[in-house]
Amino acid sequence: MAMRFVIIDLETTGNGPKKGDRIIQLGMAVVEDGSIVERFASFFNPEQPIPLFIQQLTNIDEETVEGAPLFADKAAEIAAMMDGAYFVAHNVDFDLPFLQAELERAGRPPFAGPTIDTVELARIVLPTAESYKLGDLAKQLGLRHDRPHQADSDAEVTAKLFIALLRRLSRLPLVTLEQLRRLARHLKSDIYSLLDVVIAKKQKEAPTDNTVALYRGIALKKPGGGKPEQDNGEERPASVSFAAFYEQAPPLPLPGYKRREGQWEMMQLIYEALSTSQHALIEAGTGLGKSLAYFIPAAFFACERQERVVISTHTLQLQEQLIRRDWPVLRQVVPAPLRVAVLKGKQNYLSLDKFASFLPEPNDTYDAALLKCQLLVWLLETDSGDLDELNVSSGARLSLSALAIGEEEDGGRHHFFAQAKRRAEQADLVITNHAFLLHDLTASTPLLPPFRYLVIDEAHRLEEIAARYFGERIDYVSFRLSTAKMAQTITKWLEAEQGETRDVLARCQRRLEGLQFEGDELFRLLRRYVLRKKPARAGRCRCRFSPADEHGRTWQAAVELCWRLRDLTAALLGEAKPLLASAATDDGTPSASLAADLVALNRQMDVLVRLLTEAEPGTVRWIEADEKGAANAVRLYSQPVDLADFFAERLFMKKRSVILTSATLAVRGRFAYMAARLGLDDFYPLCRSFPAPFRYEEQAALFVPTDLPLVSAVPLEAYAEAAAAAVLSIARRVGRRTLVLFPSYELLKMTAEALKTEEADEPFVLIAQGIQSGSPAKLLRTFLQFDHAVLFGTSGFWEGIDLPDSALDALIIARLPFAPPDDPVMEAKSERIRAAGGDPFYELSLPEAVLRFKQGFGRLIRTERDKGAVFVLDRRLTAASYGTDFLASLPPLSVYEGALSELLDKASDWLL
Repeated sequence: MAMRFVIIDLETTGNGPKKGDRIIQLGMAVVEDGSIVERFASFFNPEQPIPLFIQQLTNIDEETVEGAPLFADKAAEIAAMMDGAYFVAHNVDFDLPFLQAELERAGRPPFAGPTIDTVELARIVLPTAESYKLGDLAKQLGLRHDRPHQADSDAEVTAKLFIALLRRLSRLPLVTLEQLRRLARHLKSDIYSLLDVVIAKKQKEAPTDNTVALYRGIALKKPGGGKPEQDNGEERPASVSFAAFYEQAPPLPLPGYKRREGQWEMMQLIYEALSTSQHALIEAGTGLGKSLAYFIPAAFFACERQERVVISTHTLQLQEQLIRRDWPVLRQVVPAPLRVAVLKGKQNYLSLDKFASFLPEPNDTYDAALLKCQLLVWLLETDSGDLDELNVSSGARLSLSALAIGEEEDGGRHHFFAQAKRRAEQADLVITNHAFLLHDLTASTPLLPPFRYLVIDEAHRLEEIAARYFGERIDYVSFRLSTAKMAQTITKWLEAEQGETRDVLARCQRRLEGLQFEGDELFRLLRRYVLRKKPARAGRCRCRFSPADEHGRTWQAAVELCWRLRDLTAALLGEAKPLLASAATDDGTPSASLAADLVALNRQMDVLVRLLTEAEPGTVRWIEADEKGAANAVRLYSQPVDLADFFAERLFMKKRSVILTSATLAVRGRFAYMAARLGLDDFYPLCRSFPAPFRYEEQAALFVPTDLPLVSAVPLEAYAEAAAAAVLSIARRVGRRTLVLFPSYELLKMTAEALKTEEADEPFVLIAQGIQSGSPAKLLRTFLQFDHAVLFGTSGFWEGIDLPDSALDALIIARLPFAPPDDPVMEAKSERIRAAGGDPFYELSLPEAVLRFKQGFGRLIRTERDKGAVFVLDRRLTAASYGTDFLASLPPLSVYEGALSELLDKASDWLL
């Protein structure tokens, strides 16, 4: 490949060349014919101070650059290396503007050649990568990366990454390369001519790839015949015995395996529960090895009894862990050829027919074009068609969900859900998720194969997932998107039609415009109504409502608009009826697209009418509105209040044995609260806690400052200021990285604002959820880049995040995690308990807060090597009578009370 590529990486004083930020280090690597042929690296004196957080990130300080050359001194050499080459960088939009600004400052012309962004190229060639950060990609591809955030090292690794991506690109089938070339014009990178070279070479080769099938012009990996994972067709041995395995207790084939008695005892208990047809609630502490503790006995039981066992989890991460990490262990441990399959709902799998119709659509946006490229490559890799395998941009998520298999879609030569279902029907162990399990428990025709034995991991989330599953939601954004998609379909169709069909489409278009106008007005009215009825907290209002109890002209006008929208939708359906004749026969037509959109709109209107007009005992309804958001930024919700009877009747009475396990199920060592919530009271389940295998007395200590105000005694703003001062003191004195957990975004935002006024000159970086954009996983990766950082988190940060290997030195719990006072679900549950003569605080609020507190505490110690300090700023932990419930739910550890300054001295000494 006779092309020249210059791979460049920069370190800078900040992120804005237009703000005057400068380059402090530059690394270059020249690639020709698939090899690095030339290198350049230099520090540069930026003639300005280097911020402390940049020094932390790059290990480049003022002393490093003091005697370095100015960029202008090396500008001619740099420009000469770039002459006639592609400019390649890992995030071109960052590196190129800086380089252009420095070249201009040096009096040289800007770079005008083609560019390639290795982030974008990696998204296409590696569509399932967990992360597109340079270090993560290097790790995935086995590229050595010793000095991240040093420009010479980063340039070298980016060059090796680029070479690896080019090699993978060149191995793609010709049909896929040609489709990528058509889409390349919509990408940021100039890869069109690059693809031309690859295609020309590919055309000279004889086609030899027998692993590829074609479907409607799309190349994909040939189906594997619907066999479960690792089914090698071997005969099952005559006897497979868990008892013999347990007695021998062989070391598990894991790196650095260390026997944990709790894990083995948990295995025995689960096998006993399955064998004696008992239900069980099992709490397994962090680090115990919970997944293998149920996976192994479930596998032995399935083989011995010829009974299928279903395993349900909540998170994608745990499902992947079971298949990628635990399944290979299981194969070595169980002396029988096991069959394992994963099965989820249809909406998790790609519809090839929908993608085949989507692929040739013109006028691609950037996100749509990139998504098409990713799907084309992914289809050559995937066996399952599971959309969760993909890592797509947030802008492409909506398009991706629209390409999923519809509930009405059935069959097809390459129907990924049908293949997954066949694999499940042949499997001994079936892995699924809570939502699909709930669907199966309620469906007239179950989609999971018949089963009588079930393991539910992450069981503390089951009730919440079920409430959302059986609840309903409609919001302005989804309404607007569905009508806009329909309008786009009709507009495109109009351009291609004449005569009577055109007249029908024009009438549909007018009806749809009226529907959009009335819908906008409805959501405006609802927002106005709730903001007048209840003041917003932290910019957001959550207001419970009941159709029978709402009054006033605004509410009445909203209800009338709701009925009018129902009528307009019915009229639109009537107008569109003549257009839908071919919808059932050809999925690729505008008719099919319009039919699907109309079905979705009709469902939305049914939900809207139910929520605003119909009484439904046993449910809670609420409206959320953003005080500073758009005039129609409104969301409506409903959820069942109590699901205990459902679980009792549909789950525990129907299955022989259900094992529920999690790291947080018990309150003060008792399971009564969780058993009551899940309807297990009358089933007398086996209940057992297996503590984490850590030495908490040596690895963790708890500190409760007594000189902070009681949260109930001062306004929230004053408490936030005191919390900010405490966080600042702790971050200065204790450890490198500190995680601060908040029970509400309102308190987080107030504390962050108070801290920002004081921390400008502090040697740590503040990262705050909701203030910095990004998912919890993205914020966590940013946090781990810095040696000294403070991360503010709420919601998802209390559980499910993993910070092992001493990544965290201090955990701060800003306030005991009682539910916010405006939480509509907790309000409704409290009313129900009160009506039955109970005490909502002790029967609901306190147990929920204790479980949440345990989850938060579990973020600190993740391995036997970790050590850290926990600061609880809420004095109620030791001052209130119920504080003992929180403390009794923690493992044995030292608890210190006193003035914050004294505690900081103790914590500093203890951490040494």
